[in-house]
Amino acid sequence: MRKDTTKKFLMRENGFRGVMISNEIRKLLEIRKLLEIRKLLTINKYLFTTKDKIRVVVNNESEYVTFNMVYCEIGTFTMGHIEQEYNKPRLETIERPFLLGETEVTQECYKVVMGYTSHFEEMPQNPVEYVSWYDAIEFCNKLSQLQGLDECYVLKDISTKSKDGREQNRIMSAQVTYDSKKNGYRLPIEKEWEYAAKAGTENRWAGTDEWTELEDYAWFDKNSRVSYKHELYSLHPVATKKPNEWGFYDMSGNVWEWCWDDDPNVDASRIMHNVDASRIMHGGSYLSENWGLHSALRKRGLAKSRNEGVGFRVCRTF
Repeated sequence: MRKDTTKKFLMRENGFRGVMISNEIRKLLEIRKLLEIRKLLTINKYLFTTKDKIRVVVNNESEYVTFNMVYCEIGTFTMGHIEQEYNKPRLETIERPFLLGETEVTQECYKVVMGYTSHFEEMPQNPVEYVSWYDAIEFCNKLSQLQGLDECYVLKDISTKSKDGREQNRIMSAQVTYDSKKNGYRLPIEKEWEYAAKAGTENRWAGTDEWTELEDYAWFDKNSRVSYKHELYSLHPVATKKPNEWGFYDMSGNVWEWCWDDDPNVDASRIMHNVDASRIMHGGSYLSENWGLHSALRKRGLAKSRNEGVGFRVCRTF
């Protein structure tokens, strides 16, 4: 394709620097399903600064979906908080820039990538929930495949059986290796997640340090109740509250978010042998009280577990 034609696909509109799809490309995606936008574009990371956004287009056969990723520069920040017993304050450095999902992965996006939803298909803009850490890892690899990128994870010794030997039709244990040199999608490491949530501040919650303002930034137990009579709470569509200082939505509340990291408070030998391996999650959910939404609060979950109010957002090294 000629260079002058290629330039038409690079636009800056509505505050985005990155891939914007025109009506012509949309038609090609729907009709021919052959056009791979990524091959037409060369994006220079040095043109980006923190808060800039890239539009990502994902197509799978007759379906496609778009989502935004926010660019985060290298930097040093105070990770942890004096209020958190297992995550005390210390200086951490982000040595490589990365892209992180502007929102949590939605049901709509999960369905396009995986071919099915995890829960509540009728609510496509709700964050995906009831996904295990292994589910999130599989999603990242599948999304990388669809985008023609290198898979970040290698899974070995996969078992889909529970302890009692029953077939579960999903990963119950596996040896997972992360290759940091690959360019595909992945889960954020814990310090990347907290770096993005704090967004250059010392705020306890993503977007604010005042609990009286928390309802403006997060869905949690105080404002997600839909039936007081039956004490029913509900997820909400992503990006319906205010974003934090760098433009990330729902980093406090809506769903807990898986990170790559092992739980540092669990015996490492158990992790190595995948015996009830625990992984870190952050952010709190629509069921959490305000203290549970603290950006520095660590929660652990079994890598194989699927629970309400647990989802994830995707990351890429840039």
